[in-house]
Amino acid sequence: MRPVEPLTANGVNVTVNSRMKRFSAAAAAAALALAAAACSAEEADTGSITIWHTGDASQKPMLDAVGALYEEETGVEVEVEIIDWADAHTKILTAIQDQDGPDIFTGGLSWGIEFGELGGLVDLREYETENLEANVIDGLWQSIESPGGELYGVPLNMTTYAMFYRSDILEENGLAVPTTWDEMDAAITQLQGAGYATPFISTWEPIGWLDWFNYMYQAGGSLYSEDCTEVTVDSPEVVAGTEYWAKRFSEQNVPTDQPDISGFAAGEYVFATGGSWNYDGLAVGFPELEGKWSSAPLPAGPANAGSFIGGNVMGVMAGSDNPDAAAAFIDTVYSDEGVAAMLDTAATNNVLWLPPRTDKVADTHLDDANKAALTEIFETSVGPPNCSGWEPASPNVQLALQSIVLEGVPVEEALAAAKTEMEATLQ
Repeated sequence: MRPVEPLTANGVNVTVNSRMKRFSAAAAAAALALAAAACSAEEADTGSITIWHTGDASQKPMLDAVGALYEEETGVEVEVEIIDWADAHTKILTAIQDQDGPDIFTGGLSWGIEFGELGGLVDLREYETENLEANVIDGLWQSIESPGGELYGVPLNMTTYAMFYRSDILEENGLAVPTTWDEMDAAITQLQGAGYATPFISTWEPIGWLDWFNYMYQAGGSLYSEDCTEVTVDSPEVVAGTEYWAKRFSEQNVPTDQPDISGFAAGEYVFATGGSWNYDGLAVGFPELEGKWSSAPLPAGPANAGSFIGGNVMGVMAGSDNPDAAAAFIDTVYSDEGVAAMLDTAATNNVLWLPPRTDKVADTHLDDANKAALTEIFETSVGPPNCSGWEPASPNVQLALQSIVLEGVPVEEALAAAKTEMEATLQ
């Protein structure tokens, strides 16, 4: 893929015409032929854009739908290729280094800043993208805007932690839906007394940094200072949140593996935190549970309510042949028409697709109670830090956290080790 050129096809024509005046008739004819060939090549280059989407095949129809809408409006064909999460980071990084890849990539939410600061992505603020900034929720905006103010990527879709609960079992035991840590502790104690050995599970990386992030934030903690110059993972607030997170495994019998949601459906578990894909997993996989379960925000900690929010980020590669068209496609994703095309396709395919615009949650196929729960969750959801060192540090931070649960390492010692890893990549 060639480097980005500042001239449009019309600009090339003007340049050629100004030079023709210096040529003889024969030379002029040759120049015209070359110009025509150049224009044809340019039109071929700008007639399509390619997207590498990190995910699975079930998400492709939504991108295809908005791609068809964009092609109808602009004549630019959109080709979507699915790449696996296991290979995506390396594959995209190689494409950046080789200047030979797609026009648009999607990937982990932190990848936009990481790849952008390597020079691999364009700043979307340099293009006509009127639908973006006004429609990205605050909890994600602070995750995608780089410390220098560049906008290298925006969310394509969203997923967030929610708490799923068996409403029938709570009713049988005279329990209300817990809204705070203390209420959750009391509910777990009462349910264990009623014979539920494991009232609570996490279905999304229970001993990973994602699950821990919820409790760290709810206790008032943060990973970095606001300007990304200082690592704050050893603050008293983070210590408190980590101790509460770890207590679930040591005192409340929360499994350290990632239990299947079927145990929740069977009534073995009463509460299950996890990603928003569980909405469809329960509705489609266990229709006999209709009316017996619902969802709510995670219980609030001593400082905040809040859930980790993630999803795919999408950005325009610096080596794109057609960055204007690629940026315009991303803007279409955020338009009313683009969101409608994706949601209609998702409903047809029985897939929950949470678009990057939270005002459109009401247009999903969820029931009213779960739509209301998700809307409330999004109001306090928080994404990963926008500090450029987080992505390379996070795997080692996760190992430090797991040492607390699996090896009994004291919380403050493990967080000190995590801080060392984070400071080593702090930029």
